[in-house]
Amino acid sequence: MTDEPAPAGAGTPATLRTRTLAMPDLPFTAVAHRGEPPETGTETLLLVERSLSFGAVRVALEDARVAGIVVGDPYVPDHARKMLREGGKALVRCDEDLSAVVDGARYQVDEHGLIDLGRLPVPVSAICSYFTDDTERLYQRWNVRDVGYFRLKFCLFRLYAEEPSAYAKPDLIADQLTGELERLARRGWRRVRLVLSDPTTSELRELGIDVPREANPELGARGPREAQRWWPELQAIDALLRAHPELEVEVSIPFVSSIAEYELVADMVRTEGLTGRIRLGFTLEVPAMVYALPELMARCRPAFVAVGTSDLFAFVNAIDRSHSTLKVDPFSAVNRQVVTQIATAAAELGVPFFFCGELRHSPAALREFVARGCTELIAGPSAIELARMVRASAERKQDGERVP
Repeated sequence: MTDEPAPAGAGTPATLRTRTLAMPDLPFTAVAHRGEPPETGTETLLLVERSLSFGAVRVALEDARVAGIVVGDPYVPDHARKMLREGGKALVRCDEDLSAVVDGARYQVDEHGLIDLGRLPVPVSAICSYFTDDTERLYQRWNVRDVGYFRLKFCLFRLYAEEPSAYAKPDLIADQLTGELERLARRGWRRVRLVLSDPTTSELRELGIDVPREANPELGARGPREAQRWWPELQAIDALLRAHPELEVEVSIPFVSSIAEYELVADMVRTEGLTGRIRLGFTLEVPAMVYALPELMARCRPAFVAVGTSDLFAFVNAIDRSHSTLKVDPFSAVNRQVVTQIATAAAELGVPFFFCGELRHSPAALREFVARGCTELIAGPSAIELARMVRASAERKQDGERVP
């Protein structure tokens, strides 16, 4: 006999009072299942049992689809636990009513226990600009349905690497991106956030494109300073929306250094007929925008602010992010103050914000992000990274708890 699941309540938290007693090396996801596993199907399963019987252990060990067992009985036979561990199967003990584990729901299993992936208070999205079947399946296993950061620059680099002359051919650029975005849309994502291209002159020269040299290519002809390059990109976005009007599309403007630059691109979006069809925001990488942020958000009301911490910290600390020996300390007092100032300004005006860059790989930083009101966590195609983001979301501090 197994417990019947209770209906899921809207207020049920994502984390369950559970304890992992044995597990494989990596976090994984699985669908909770009561009773005998179905005869067919490929879904990874997490068996839900009142107690750890040797019969349940045998089923788990003999069925490759079963990744582990969650039990409600606090008594766990030692030999049964060892058999599961040596067989590479997880064992999780539920310290609350076992009905809290919802049959058919998808859970993350990590060293701390279970997280219901359908109840995350802060959504997790994908940061990836080249999807394969394998990366897509990985995101699907973690219930990720939105693309949080898709760089058009990477799509164009593939084009320029084969044909450098394409840089001066807007029609070819538009056709290339239209094809890339069509392939992206066919994968069935619910929402995609597209980042307009922002190549540096050094990157373009590496691809064989003859552009003027700059003494400081990371600081010069980038972003809206070369906004005319974005016309074919906006045309491709228009084609995407015509073919897939059901798709929710957001567009991020990179390397904005003034309110006038943001307004310039917003005018281009209107001219292309995209106003009202996309949600327009920007990536904050230039330190000047930290100080202009309150006025920009009040005046232009961007749909979101993506904080590009790698570039932002490099500029704040005057260190080339690609330097072989000089490194930025993302947790320095100054950098933490910059992040706090951005988060506070966005939260006060109700503008969604999230973080890109290396800083998001830190569990401590993730916890601080969500505590300060971060509205989204973006994860690369890595089980470890996805699990870290999910755990940070699920353990979000509640109102009244102190933010570090």
